[in-house]
Amino acid sequence: MDEKEFRRTLELFPVVRSRDYCAESGSSSKGTTQQARAQEAKGANKKESASTEDQFMRKLKMAAENKVGATRAEFFCKAFEEAHKELVYKELNLDAAQRFLNAYEK
Repeated sequence: MDEKEFRRTLELFPVVRSRDYCAESGSSSKGTTQQARAQEAKGANKKESASTEDQFMRKLKMAAENKVGATRAEFFCKAFEEAHKELVYKELNLDAAQRFLNAYEK
């Protein structure tokens, strides 16, 4: 799937959460939230994180299948996963990741 087709398919999905969305309940304290994020950044929650990513990809695939059909959804999800891995694991350096986490602490 080329980038143009990927972007066209991506535009079929409306933005449903703000960039600062956090899945944690509002009842948890700020300190606890910061500690959890710090642990996750250090890789302490790798198993949970992988499970969350798998769950996200399943939901993405289901939504994509409803929008564009099973075959195109499969290509879209693979392209999305590759783009995510490229951005997060190759292009995002430690300083940028730390700035991102610090933005949530303020």
